Parts: sequence; C-alpha cells; structure tokens
Amino acid sequence: MNGQNSAPDGSTQRDSNPQKTGALVVGSKSDLATSRSAENKMIRAEEFDQPIILQQPNTWSRAIAMGIVGVTVLTIGWASVAKMDEAVMATGQLEPQGAVQPIQAPINGAVVEEIYVKDGQRVKQGDLLIRFDPTAGAAELRAAEQIRDSLVRQNQFYRSQLAGSSPVSVAEISKLNLPPEVLSLTKNRETLLEENRLYQAQLAGNTASLTPEQQIRAQTGLLESQSRAAAAQAKVAQAQQQLSQTQAQLQSARKSLAIDEKIYNDLAPLLVDGGIARVQVVRQEQQVIESRAEVNRLEQEEQRLQYAISQAQQELANTVAVSGKDLLDKIAENNEQIAAIDSQLNKVILDNESQIAESEKRLSQAQLTLRYQELRAPVDGIVFDLQAKGRGFVANSSEPILKIVPGNALVAEVYITNKDIGFVSEGMPVDVRVDSFPFSEFGDIKGTLVNVGSDALPPDQIYNYYRFPAKVEIDRQAISVRGNEVPLQSGMSVSANIITRKRTVLSIFTDFFTRKTDSLKNVR
Repeated sequence: MNGQNSAPDGSTQRDSNPQKTGALVVGSKSDLATSRSAENKMIRAEEFDQPIILQQPNTWSRAIAMGIVGVTVLTIGWASVAKMDEAVMATGQLEPQGAVQPIQAPINGAVVEEIYVKDGQRVKQGDLLIRFDPTAGAAELRAAEQIRDSLVRQNQFYRSQLAGSSPVSVAEISKLNLPPEVLSLTKNRETLLEENRLYQAQLAGNTASLTPEQQIRAQTGLLESQSRAAAAQAKVAQAQQQLSQTQAQLQSARKSLAIDEKIYNDLAPLLVDGGIARVQVVRQEQQVIESRAEVNRLEQEEQRLQYAISQAQQELANTVAVSGKDLLDKIAENNEQIAAIDSQLNKVILDNESQIAESEKRLSQAQLTLRYQELRAPVDGIVFDLQAKGRGFVANSSEPILKIVPGNALVAEVYITNKDIGFVSEGMPVDVRVDSFPFSEFGDIKGTLVNVGSDALPPDQIYNYYRFPAKVEIDRQAISVRGNEVPLQSGMSVSANIITRKRTVLSIFTDFFTRKTDSLKNVR
C-alpha cells in the first residue's frame, strides 16, 4: 500500500510485471519488511529506466519547406524575367578612318637639301616636311629656255630663207648656232639664188638691177666661162682639202667615242654594285651621247663635202661657153637644187618644232620643279616610313618618300566568323577592349557597329576561317591610365563584343539543356 501511495505510477508498473508482484505476496511475513524495501528500490530503478519521448512541434519543418519552395519560385520567376546581353566576339585592330597618305617627290631625281620631320612625328596640314635642292632645277630651266629660244630663232631664219627675204649677215647667222649641215644648205641655196639672178639678167640683157659684183660678172661672162675650169678645179681642191680635214676629225671623234663608250661600260657595273655615284655614270653617259653626236655631225659633213666635190667635178667637166640655152638649163638645174634644199629645210623646221614642243615640256617641268622645292603635308597625321635619312638623298617620283597616317578618329576594324554573323547588323552597340590595356583594370570603350561586309572573306595565313569584315566607331580616342589620358594608336589589337540581343536567364539554361538533350540523338 505504501508502495502504491509513494509511487502513483507503481500500479502501472506492477500491472505490467505480474510475476514480480506474485512473488512478493507468497513470501513469508518475516521477510516482508526486507522484501518491501527491495521492492521500493526496484520500483525506483525501473522508474529511471523508463525511456523519455520528446515531441518536436510541426512549425519549423513547415517553415523550412515553404522557404525552399519560395526561393525556388522566386529564382525561376527572376530567371524568366531578368535579361542578359548576348554578345558576339570579334577580333581586329584600330585603323584610321582615312587611308594612309603616301607622299612622293614632285619630280624624279630631286635631291634632298633639308629634312624637317622624323618617323612618328605628328604634323599638321601644310607643315614643311622636306626641302629639295633648287640648283638642278634652275640649271634645267635655263637649259630648256636656251634650247627653246635657239630653235625658235633657227626656224625664223629658215622660214625667212624660204620666203626669199633679204640675206642675213654672217654675224647674225653665227649667233643662231645653226647645225653645220643646215648652214651649208642655206649657203648653197643663197649661192644658187644669186646665180639664177645673174643668169636671168644675162638672158634679159639688163644688168642694171644687179649688184656691182653681178654686173662685173655679166660683163666678163666670157672670161668667166674661160676661167670656170680653173675655178672649178680650185673648188674641187678646196673641197678635197676640207674633206681630208673632216675625215681626220671624224677618225679622231670615233676614237674618242670608243674611249668614252669603254669608260661607260666599265663604270656601269660599278653602279650596280654601289661602288660609284650615279651622277658620275650619268655624266659619262652624257659624254658618250655628245661624242656620238659629234661623229654623226662629221659623217654628215663628210657626205656634204663629197657631194660638193662631185658638184665641182661636174662643173669642171662642163667648161663651155655660156649660151642662152645653157643659162636656161643652169637656171632649171639650180631651181631643182633649190627645191631639194627647201625640202630639207622644211624637214628641219618640222624637226625643230618637235624639239621645241619637247623643250616646252622640259621647261614646264623645270618650272614645276622650282615651284615645288618644298614638300608639305597634305593632311594632318603622323609621319611614317620616312625613306630620306639625310641630305643628298635622291628621290624617285615613282616611290613614296614618306607616308602620313591620318590623325583623325580611329575605328576598330574587326572580323566576325561566318557562324556568328546571323544576328549581327549595323547600329548594334559594341564593347571594345584594347588588348594593350587589361579590361579588369582599365575597362572597355563603348562603340557602335557602323559597317558589315556583304560577303565573307576566304581563309588566309592569318585567319584560317571564313569571316566578315566589320567597322566599329568608338566613343573615345584615349584610355585613362592613372588619371592620364593615353591616346589610342593605329594598329593596336582589339577584341570587340557585339551586343546582338537580350535573353532571359531562364532561356539560357533551357537552351543549354536543349543542346545537351539534342546531343543524345547522336549517341550510338
């Protein structure tokens, strides 16, 4: 009973263990106290051996589950609404908007006197770049003027002779610097004309209009016919003497020509090897030309003298008394010779006209040379590939003496692969990253796609894929480095991200899984 009162839950314990309770009842009374004490200890031990069951409330588990579901829903909702830029990457380099300007010398063979710029120097339009030596141009101008004026005076003289104008004095003829063969023709023509006037006066019996000398000749016609043979013989001898002198001069000229040609042939290989100045070879070539011209002149003079000897010998054979018929025949013969001489003079006039035209060209070129002794910058930009390194440089008009890279705004010329060209169009925004300036530190430059090629370029040694050329107009021409603006330079390599469209984050993931799923179709 005490056990039940002291432990309210003891009945439950005893009910659950009937064997132990029955053992206590049938025990002896003497052991009752001892048994009860042991029973109480056992009951207390059993009470401590009873397991404790803790019940957790449902609120936290429900809240965690709802939180996971909520975050998932919000993430999916954000991914379906939030948009990201989709970009196409293209590489290339910065180029000036204008083409590189090659600068050539105004004339061929111009000699540099002073250089005012150097490679990499920035210049403005009109700045003085190079000054050429005017000495050669001035000499060329004077020579061209002299040649032209001389040819013009010669033609005036020839035309006056053909027109039958009054004879020109010997002093005036000497100033014309007529070629010897042409001078001989004019003298022969004047002689023939005088003879015709004399013959016509003798036929008419009127010598009043003749000069005193011609009158004397007319009065002494008979004596003249008798002495003609002796005069013709003297003329032949004189012509032969002149021919001998000319032949000696011709032989000497040919030797000089051979020597000049040999010297030129020896100098020409040295010019190729760079062992001699070009000016010396050109001078020797000019000497060869002058020697050859002298040989040609003497050969023509030899032919003229031979012709004169032939004429004199013919006159010597015809030493007969002059009669009316003979006078008429001589007039006709002289007229034929005069016609032949006139034909040659007309040909000389035409040749001179051609040389005058050529001299006019040379004169214009020489004037242009003097006018453009200073080479100035046609555009703003930076000097590049300067060929002239110092004074004395001989410029070649067919090759640029320097180049100028335009100093206007730079554009990015990039190449887009043919697999990325689908969504690309003009006007799209572009993020341009200059490879020389890391993006993580210096950022990028905004730009706009202004041009896209209409056809793909084939692969080459640099790009081994088909590509479309494109141009990007950038917003800035400098990069800020530690507070300083560093200007961009032509030729810098760039990477351009062309923003083609905006896509949701969810579509990017679904596209990824779609590609993975589609790739399973090719698995065998």
